[in-house]
Amino acid sequence: MKTFVYSMALVISGTAAQSASLSTTAENAILTALMDEYHAAATYTAMIDAYGSQTPFTKILKAEEKHSAALINLLEKYGAAVPTNPYLDGTLPLDPLPASLTAAYQEGVQAEIANINLYQTELLPAVTGYSDITNVFNNLMAASQDKHLPTFERCASGDCGSGKDQNGQSGKNGTGHGKQGKASNGHQGHGKQGQGKKGHGQG
Repeated sequence: MKTFVYSMALVISGTAAQSASLSTTAENAILTALMDEYHAAATYTAMIDAYGSQTPFTKILKAEEKHSAALINLLEKYGAAVPTNPYLDGTLPLDPLPASLTAAYQEGVQAEIANINLYQTELLPAVTGYSDITNVFNNLMAASQDKHLPTFERCASGDCGSGKDQNGQSGKNGTGHGKQGKASNGHQGHGKQGQGKKGHGQG
């Protein structure tokens, strides 16, 4: 569920200073992508707490953490500052969780579509000339398009694993409700965090 506003990336980074061989535009694109991954990781962690670890969120969370590491590697390569995850320390809040696990999957579908659009229309054009960054961005976009989106689509249609219902019991097809009110700073998916330009936030 992934999207983050360009200006917010500047705020979180604490500086928009241009690195020696990295343009400000390219650096901000990496920061935007990283904040989106941070948002997704915090959101999926909250989803796992609410709906149980036997859901696709567990596997996708691990993928988001790898995505964050790839982006951090880029920032470090160019000597740019690496921000910490503002969603984990409460600097930025998560939206309340969806009312049901099925609703969470449906939001995941929309978030991954928005994430793909973010890369296609904003992030990739911003790093033209940087083949290394372009390769990482293309890999992250492909993960959303080829893995995360299909997974959420299947689960939203009922073809998924089991999760916990409100009483902590196993619920088939991922339709259990999870713990109502456990909004853990409560997030909504990948990136529909009011800051997202196109409403992205979980892939």
